[in-house]
This record gives sequence, structure tokens and C-alpha cells, in this order.
Amino acid sequence: MARSIIKIVPFLALFLLLSCSDDDGRKLGENGFTFNGGFHVLNNAFVTDENIIDETPGPISIVLSNVNLNDSTAVSNISKIYFDFNGVNLEAGTITDIPNYSIQTGGAYVQNAEDENYTYVDGTFLLKSSEAGLNATEKTVTINSVSENKINLTFQFVRSDGQTFSGKYNGLFTDLSSNE
Repeated sequence: MARSIIKIVPFLALFLLLSCSDDDGRKLGENGFTFNGGFHVLNNAFVTDENIIDETPGPISIVLSNVNLNDSTAVSNISKIYFDFNGVNLEAGTITDIPNYSIQTGGAYVQNAEDENYTYVDGTFLLKSSEAGLNATEKTVTINSVSENKINLTFQFVRSDGQTFSGKYNGLFTDLSSNE
């Protein structure tokens, strides 16, 4: 009987780990994107509205990442998605006019040799609006709902060679907008 319990304990621990939620309501491991049969986790979201002064449309950018990009310590194997669009406010709807976007894996924060600061070093770009061959022929982001600090969205990008990147994020976001 003891052997049976010992065999079950690792599976029980894994089940508990995967079924737990973060304190902010995110179900860790469920947010992310699928590419080439692999799933890349994206547990953090950052939103920047470049114009919060008036009702003039301006760039609104969203970054989804597997790590907290505000904590720039020696972190490697960073996956992140970036896209921006013009809008007045972050609101529910479908967006297809996305002029700037990128998806990368394997990024890292590297400590500078001359000081104790860290610099972000790009990983491998899987998709990039400014690079031939990595452009998307189809871009769709659907913001299902948004509140003061939570966003629920799905996205799909189809690269010019037919490769599809699709995923979702549902959880808290950090607002990086400023009045400056």
C-alpha cells in the first residue's frame, strides 16, 4: 500500500500545481500562444496608452510575456508578444489594423559589465512587422472584455509562410500609461 501512495504523490502534486490560481485570479499556464504544436505561456500583460490627455486617437500597445518585464533581473528564456493599434481607449472589440507587432522567444535580461543594471536582449523573432519573411498576412485581436485592471483577449496572427500563432490572455494587466 505504501508503494501505491508513493506512486500517486507526484501526480497529486502536479495536479495541485496545475489547478492552482495566482492570487490575482489568473489561472497560471492557461494564458499563452500556440505555435508549431508547442504552447508558450504568457502570464503577464502590460498596456500603454500613448494619449490619455484627450480624445484624440493614439497608439495603444499591449505586451504579453511569460515573466514580469518590470522586474529586470537575470531572467532568460523570455517569450513575449507585442502589438499596437490606434484608439482612444482600451475597449472591447475586434482589431485588425495592427501596424506594429512582434512575437519572440528566448529573450533575456543580461547584467551589464560596467554596472549592476540589466539590459533586455532580444530572442528569436518568430513574427515581426518590420522584417521581410516574418510579416503577418492576417492579424486579429479580439478584446472580449476590459475593466480597470483586467483584460480578456484572444489573438491570431498568420505569418506570410502560413504559420499560425494563436492564443489568449485573461487576467490582470499593468497600466504603463503616463501623463508625461
